[in-house]
Amino acid sequence: MSARPVVVLADTFAALSETFIVTEGIALAASGHAVRVEAGVRPASGDRGETGGLRVDYLDDAPLGARLRALARVVVRHPYRSLRDLAGRRRWRAQEAVWPLRSLAPAVIRAEREDAHLHAHFAAAAGLNALRIGRLAGLPYSVVAHGYDIYQRPMNLPEKLERSAFAAGTCDYTVEHLRTLVPAASRKRINRIVMGVEGSAFSRTGPLPGTRRVVAVGRLVEKKGFEVLIRAAALLADTQPLDKVVIAGDGPLRPYLEALVSDLGVEGTVTLAGPMPHPAVQALLESADLLTMPCVVAADGDRDSMPVVVKEALAMEILVAASDEVGLPEMVMPPWGRLAAPGDAVALAGAIDGLLGMSPPDRADAGRAGREFVLKHCNPATEAKRLSGLIAEAAL
Repeated sequence: MSARPVVVLADTFAALSETFIVTEGIALAASGHAVRVEAGVRPASGDRGETGGLRVDYLDDAPLGARLRALARVVVRHPYRSLRDLAGRRRWRAQEAVWPLRSLAPAVIRAEREDAHLHAHFAAAAGLNALRIGRLAGLPYSVVAHGYDIYQRPMNLPEKLERSAFAAGTCDYTVEHLRTLVPAASRKRINRIVMGVEGSAFSRTGPLPGTRRVVAVGRLVEKKGFEVLIRAAALLADTQPLDKVVIAGDGPLRPYLEALVSDLGVEGTVTLAGPMPHPAVQALLESADLLTMPCVVAADGDRDSMPVVVKEALAMEILVAASDEVGLPEMVMPPWGRLAAPGDAVALAGAIDGLLGMSPPDRADAGRAGREFVLKHCNPATEAKRLSGLIAEAAL
């Protein structure tokens, strides 16, 4: 039996901060699936990444006339399902914005023609669109929940999980939480699907620098904990100063973090480098001795699950200092990593200094062990095979 076509649904595509969607799509295609992306909108120009050669259709691209013609076809072909969608829209709007059916109709026709499995990344708009397209076209769907869509804005989340053929979290931390949101009989359908890292793409071209150069990568938002990193760098300045701390990314906290760098007097050490395309991030990692990922739970409940950049750094034999929060303890462990209490700048400074205080041979050995671990447990081909098996089961 040939592999079923897969339509990957995303809110935006391709975003610099969501390269894991591209990686998974490429791995699914390599495993025999015809893969297409159905995205809501294009990301802003500063957050736009590579599509990996995947075909992409955007919901907001279709002219109004084409949307109305597609709507008429869907309503004539599936009158009862269309009425059920109308009733659902009234309920779903209590928690989230809902795409009008005329905007989804072209996607319904495309997916129905392909007889595809619908696979949504993020249980927000994409998750609801997958549920609706699946019910309208009579197709199975799955949804992978990541972070904000679980903890900060869990909009209609239990229904999205319960109606799916299967659902997934990206680490044990999120899987355990998601299973509490559905009846006991449905919990076995919530799986762990790791967002993998391609080892051939993330590998060193030279030895570790052997310096005290630290990098961090992520959006400048509270949950990333970059305020804690800046304070840790200031604490180390008087005793074991760091050569450089480069934070790559952009976001609403940039003015606050820039002011904090100035107030703490670490302008010569800490640099907010702004957003970077993926090749530049890889070059930044190549130049570093240590990655920090000091995640915290934000005041509004938002949090990460398992940042992919941690896996990318480990694949490049870079040591990692992180907080003992979310899924990070599943990936960051001795000898290649140390954990600190979330929000504790003193503890983070100690973890950073402890790792950088290792001898160069010990650092190199620890880095190689980290790479071996991540390539074994976060292999895109292995995860695509697991996902492919779940898709095949959903078709039965």
